[in-house]
Amino acid sequence: MARTIHAIFIDPPIAVARLGGSTAPQDAYRWVESVNPRSDGNTVIDPWWTLDVLGDGSVEPRLPTSVRLRDGGLIRPVAPFFEVWALVGSPQSPASRWTEVPLTPDLLREAGVDESAITIEVDAKNRKAARRMVNPDLVFGTYPAVSVRGDDHGVHALAGGSPPDAITPMIPRGRQIPLGSFQIMRSRKQPTGGKAPWEDVVNVETIRFRFTPARGRFYGPPEAARQTAEHEAAVAPGDAFLDPEAGWLGGVTRPTLQPADTYDLLRPPPPNTEGASLGVVDDTCEARATVRLTLPGRKTRVLEANASIFAGPPDFAPDRRPFLSLADELNDRGGDGARRNAALGKAEQELWVGDLFERIFETVSLFNLDHFQRDLSILLRGDRLRRQPIAGDQVEIPRNHAMTRMDRLRNPDLQVEGRSQGVPLPLHEHARTRHRLLQDVEGLREFISEHPGRLEELIRQPFEVQEREDAGPTTTMRMPPFMRQSNAFPLTLSVWQYELLMSWVRSVESAKALKPAKAPRLSPEAAERRRAVLARLDAQENPNS
Repeated sequence: MARTIHAIFIDPPIAVARLGGSTAPQDAYRWVESVNPRSDGNTVIDPWWTLDVLGDGSVEPRLPTSVRLRDGGLIRPVAPFFEVWALVGSPQSPASRWTEVPLTPDLLREAGVDESAITIEVDAKNRKAARRMVNPDLVFGTYPAVSVRGDDHGVHALAGGSPPDAITPMIPRGRQIPLGSFQIMRSRKQPTGGKAPWEDVVNVETIRFRFTPARGRFYGPPEAARQTAEHEAAVAPGDAFLDPEAGWLGGVTRPTLQPADTYDLLRPPPPNTEGASLGVVDDTCEARATVRLTLPGRKTRVLEANASIFAGPPDFAPDRRPFLSLADELNDRGGDGARRNAALGKAEQELWVGDLFERIFETVSLFNLDHFQRDLSILLRGDRLRRQPIAGDQVEIPRNHAMTRMDRLRNPDLQVEGRSQGVPLPLHEHARTRHRLLQDVEGLREFISEHPGRLEELIRQPFEVQEREDAGPTTTMRMPPFMRQSNAFPLTLSVWQYELLMSWVRSVESAKALKPAKAPRLSPEAAERRRAVLARLDAQENPNS
């Protein structure tokens, strides 16, 4: 019986593209565990199968021998591929019996159509200025969205313009800000029988498309290209064509708008404001990709699938994994997190905890804690202050602030040395040393056993904002410190992460309370050294034995 296409979907449904000035897209890589014991992180990047786009729009898999992130001074852009998949089954079968398969020309022919039955539409917009000024006329992007038929394998530009009905267009008519491009790949026959080393990894028959982001340029009004007493030249002369009367130049955003420090300002800023805008925009964007498949029959069916694309700046630490990722946030909102956590066995839970603290260490290794503590730590009062400073500790500036020797949350047994030529960032070095120990599960177990309740005291609960704690980036040393959510409140673990971690911590504390204390087991090396020392002492005391 012929298969029926019941639905389609895009894999991945969400992707992050990265701007870059090079014309060569970034080769693919994957995260693998580092074998270097001196590494500042547990992760390194390893080259992986990359798809080279050929002149006819088809792809050729290639396995690079190294990871190259730049071409001279130009960063390679990250240009993600998206595959179109289908859910197939017999005509009247329930959804529970549908099977996921790649959408290919052969599958389309089974359904009585070809690639021309597919359309892929990309709608890209930049809303930064519009959001800050609460003015929809300042949105710019594709008007209308760019729609391409499935048998068109050319490169299609995504040109950013102002809304057609804007009273004063920020981008003058006839001018554009490039927001990238996209291309539908040409399918080709999949090799079989070991003819290609990649045939079990990549399916070149799958219908896919690629989004390539812009180059990372800035645009502004003519004033932004001139150096004045108030500001330096912010854009190149050729990119200074925005209309200064559109409402972005000189605009003052609300002080409560977050994040507040991501656009160029006129200096000095007006009193009691976040500063007046210099009228500059960039070529980042958010894009919505929509795939539609029209199928014939008694009643024409149009199947639709969507994917979201976020084009942002380059990642300057690609071999470091964040402890709170987009996937973690989505898992917090999708499905029953408590049920997922409960389904994990003890061994799986412990592996997850170890991985979480490895990711935390990788974040700490990049973090200039000394800078943020000095500039963004909160002034402590009342029961947040110690009665006596930590003896020998040299973190005292700013006085009575978070992480100084007066902070009640500090461990008094761990002193931090002062800044020196050899250790210019002592807080950073201290935090890295501590987290290097805690990323090992056995070290973490030992910490919990010696300090019951300590992790619960230190780690901020999800979305927790204490009454006496500033809602901005200025925070206490509760973990993670000096980092913020997109709503400007202090950053926290997601709900499911926090609950899973605390569940594991409670199990460790309970096991410690129930088990009688016993001597630690010696390693074979230590046991052999102990035997040798005892034998030598015995020989000294009994020379004639």
